[in-house]
Amino acid sequence: MRLKIAKESLLNVLSHVVGVVERRHTLNILSNVKIQASAQALTITGSDLEVELVASMPFAEGACLQAGETTVPARKLMDICKSLPSAALIDLQITEDQRCILKSGNSRFVLGTLPAEDYPLLTTENTQGTQVQVTQRELKRLFEKTSFAMAVQDVRFYLTGTLLEIDQNQLRAVTTDGHRLALCETSAASTAAQPLQAIVPRKAVGELQRLLTIEDQPLTLVIGRELLNVTIQVPNRDKEQGNVTVRFTTKLIDGKFPDYRRVIPRGGDKHVVIAHDVFKQSLQRVAILSNEKLRGVFLNFYTDTLQLRANNPEQDEASEDLVIQYADEALEMSFNAQYLLDVLSVLDGDDVTMTMTEANQSVLVQDPTHADQTYVVMPMRV
Repeated sequence: MRLKIAKESLLNVLSHVVGVVERRHTLNILSNVKIQASAQALTITGSDLEVELVASMPFAEGACLQAGETTVPARKLMDICKSLPSAALIDLQITEDQRCILKSGNSRFVLGTLPAEDYPLLTTENTQGTQVQVTQRELKRLFEKTSFAMAVQDVRFYLTGTLLEIDQNQLRAVTTDGHRLALCETSAASTAAQPLQAIVPRKAVGELQRLLTIEDQPLTLVIGRELLNVTIQVPNRDKEQGNVTVRFTTKLIDGKFPDYRRVIPRGGDKHVVIAHDVFKQSLQRVAILSNEKLRGVFLNFYTDTLQLRANNPEQDEASEDLVIQYADEALEMSFNAQYLLDVLSVLDGDDVTMTMTEANQSVLVQDPTHADQTYVVMPMRV
């Protein structure tokens, strides 16, 4: 295999897949990327056996001098490419003794390779499953509005991902770590005859968020029993070349997601309306003097007034009063400040509503202008 390619073109394909490659893996070959060169296109594959990314880009005329395939160390190749001058031309060749020689200007690098046929693949082109059509913008929004509430390293492994639920032309993303819940939904067309659920792992959600743009370009998610597959067209930084086509595949988490509908509080009789920015900034200030480990902040609701209080074992105290809309009986609640701040960070409206029942019951937090977003936060036990 031999090709001559502009540094930016190679980086443009490589950068889309290298994020999924582990620096150290029990299988040495999974620290590599698989490079395939044909007369028409360059294809690079990265995988960790859970998430697989395959990026392809058409070759400029004459770029491929000899077709072939191999695998090379992913991070080393990435670091070499980044270190070269911006207008550098790369001459990459696989020798008969299966070594990768990369030349550019006066620089010469030799990398070890492993056989391309040994590279494990998650999927073939013909992935079967339920098809769901949604725009890039909306899918990205679903993940951005909910990913913060995924559990981290929880023994309940099914909470360490995002639930995607297809129900009557609605695509819904739900996350929870047992202390809070985030839900966001959008309209989508699907071939599902009945409601369908799939749990996408945390790492896969992060990679998808990185790949997706805010364009209204349609996507087709293919959800099977064990895999989720989607092909994304990513604009090329070099306008003269075609788009980079990225085929994304992830294993789904094999588990039963809890019935999130039972967690969402219904029939709350105490309603609060608070200015979003004022509430967020006040909460950030008061939380400075909260207990560093528990991050607890007290919220005291009075008629049209909210008092935020925090203290810590060092005898530090903070309090701040806000003007709100509240007409029910006085109520005191305590929350992990970070949990509330995470919710406020993904809400875009001018106001925030909180719906409550009792001091020790979950609170419903919403943006009154976006009914498709729902957040639930559990209070701390005092």
